[in-house]
Amino acid sequence: MKHLQAHVLLIFLSIVIFTTANGHHAMEYIEAESYSTAKLGEHIFHVHFDYMVEDRSNPQMDHWEFTPGLSRGLSDFLMFDVHTHFAKFGNDLLVPGQQAEFAPMGPSPFLEAAAFTLQYRFPQIYVVDIAVVGTYEHPFDRSKTLLNGQRVYEGALILSKDLFAHSNMVLNLRYGRDGDESYSDWIFAAKTPLSADPHGIAAGLELLGTLEDGLDNVTLLPGFYLPLGSPNTIFKSGLAFGNNMESMRMNATLMYRF
Repeated sequence: MKHLQAHVLLIFLSIVIFTTANGHHAMEYIEAESYSTAKLGEHIFHVHFDYMVEDRSNPQMDHWEFTPGLSRGLSDFLMFDVHTHFAKFGNDLLVPGQQAEFAPMGPSPFLEAAAFTLQYRFPQIYVVDIAVVGTYEHPFDRSKTLLNGQRVYEGALILSKDLFAHSNMVLNLRYGRDGDESYSDWIFAAKTPLSADPHGIAAGLELLGTLEDGLDNVTLLPGFYLPLGSPNTIFKSGLAFGNNMESMRMNATLMYRF
């Protein structure tokens, strides 16, 4: 009973304190948060490159992000992550009062924000594996000036289930606040090995949507996951398609566990 009360308290504290930006610390998938965390004293270095097309008819709304980060296991169940966004934005993504100064190419790349995350995973004693994660993202001055960047708080509930031969499926339910605006969304993802080696190359599919739209506006993100030399080094890549192909996103991620 004491263990159950402690787990309920941890969930409550995680949601209240960290009910909080799309993370770049996902362990198993590209966008979806997974149940996995670094163990006590273990580190995970991760670096991501994302190229985003917001409107295929307007290249001035393209932007990219380079995101390095480091995670550390504070215990076998609690992980801390810090990462930063180095980004380039098309001119039409700037606030209107800044567009004339930087037309037509937009400003040079700059450090947009830093993000801090805590993730707690509960022991595997339930039908599904349960974890909670909270993120705080702090915008830098240039982001505030050019993009009206705001503080972001995001929290997520993670429900995960391992299947046969290292296959997995996971559901994320997320709620966040970006300045004065709130949002809620969901991600459902599944992955499975493509070869006889369960630790070899794998493929997955992530579905992303908002709770307001339900299934009416879903982004598809197929991806591949490839170990490089050892299970400690993973390369992940995928292409996301949304809004009837009006928007796209390319991701390439390298993770090293040590």
